[in-house]
Amino acid sequence: TVIHARAKRGDIDQATQWLGRMIAEGVEPNVVCYNSLIYAHSARGDVEAAESRVREMEERGLSVRVTSLTAVVDACAKVGDMARAEKWMERMAARGIEPNVVSYSAMIDACAKAGDAPRAVQWYEAMRMRGVAPNGHSIAALINSCAKAGDAASACWWLKSMEASGLSPDVVIYSSVLDACAKVNDTALAKLVFGAMRSKRIQPNIVAYAALARAYAHCGEWHEVEALACQMKEEGQAMNDYFLYTQLLAYANGKPRQTQRAEQAFRNAVALGVQVNSHVFVALQRAVGRSRGQRLVDELVAGDRKSVV
Repeated sequence: TVIHARAKRGDIDQATQWLGRMIAEGVEPNVVCYNSLIYAHSARGDVEAAESRVREMEERGLSVRVTSLTAVVDACAKVGDMARAEKWMERMAARGIEPNVVSYSAMIDACAKAGDAPRAVQWYEAMRMRGVAPNGHSIAALINSCAKAGDAASACWWLKSMEASGLSPDVVIYSSVLDACAKVNDTALAKLVFGAMRSKRIQPNIVAYAALARAYAHCGEWHEVEALACQMKEEGQAMNDYFLYTQLLAYANGKPRQTQRAEQAFRNAVALGVQVNSHVFVALQRAVGRSRGQRLVDELVAGDRKSVV
């Protein structure tokens, strides 16, 4: 219990010390002890540490289960190491351990992080061929792989497939589809997806709003982004740095460029406490000019320039 509590808090050093104390006092650790540590390493994307825990389990004669190996696959997914994740899936099969839907979803995630959408689909089909029913997370991973590849049509297809399977997409799923639309500047499709989400009474969050806004921003349609900012305000959604970046980008891409609107939007956002990071700084310079952007940051942002770079 102590090991699990420490690991869950991300305090891996303390969890490891308690494991060592446990062994020193003659209490043999079980699979649960090691799984707690493997999950903690996985959450950090620390593949080597997760792998070493599996080896420790085997050295102590413990039976490695699907949950342990799935956590290692998930660690690989977090860092986008698709090849390494696939090796662990192969090891499962070699040991006669049947991957479950969580295992396959983690593998699809790894493909998505690596930007290999076709490989993600292959693993999805492999899962179905093994008789493992997909869940919302596995299809969400596929949609995410499409978004990273900028394949808006496929993302929409998987969204419809998800609904046809009786699964209910949430705001995270819709945001991924909107992200795919933004990558190819398909404002019409993004608007349809956003409308469909609304029609299902799914409340858009700041991520969904920013994804839709980004589609408009790349096309310089600043008036559409402003309308979304007003809508967010009416719904009590707080502006964040990513939406501010998107709004400034829209002003920069406007024809003509909207320098005054960009400056006012920046001033308003800083007054609200929105963080000014390097992306916001670059978008501001694009919108108002390099020297004017620097003067605004010097005037409005506390601290030195390192705080925004």
